[in-house]
Amino acid sequence: MSSQPSNSWTGKLGFVLASVGAAVGLGAIWKFPYMAGAEGGAAFLLPYVILSFTLALGLLLAEITLGKAGKGGIVTAYRNLGGPFWAFLGYLGIIIGFVVLSFYSVVGGWCLLYFYEAVIGFPEATPAALGALFGELSSSPYVAVSAQVGFLALVGIVVGGGIRKGIEL
Repeated sequence: MSSQPSNSWTGKLGFVLASVGAAVGLGAIWKFPYMAGAEGGAAFLLPYVILSFTLALGLLLAEITLGKAGKGGIVTAYRNLGGPFWAFLGYLGIIIGFVVLSFYSVVGGWCLLYFYEAVIGFPEATPAALGALFGELSSSPYVAVSAQVGFLALVGIVVGGGIRKGIEL
């Protein structure tokens, strides 16, 4: 049996891939190719790569350093490093995370619906037909909320598995 705790990364690759996945987000995966094609192609790619490896990498390293130096979660780290006055920034980070999760869970639910439709077979795969399908799926509160809850359940399973049996797997 490994001497490494089960709630730690097995190696650098898993941590790097999880960090990249968190940093990239759905917007960069979906909107980036669309914007790159519509607004100048490769001319958009160079600033994106430069910003990713400078600003985003710097912020990622700052966040890791803050967590290690603060010896705790976001609220504890701000409180330990800056005093009780700065703990509100930690709570603000939690609120922002909740707001982002609210958005991503809706979009993730749509992804599940489209995945289901792709598995059973789209009746017609034209832009107009897919737009109508999106309108139909998102206009029904029961379907939209069920898809969002399904997505959150899948996320809960992955997160509940911890680092090794969930996120890395």
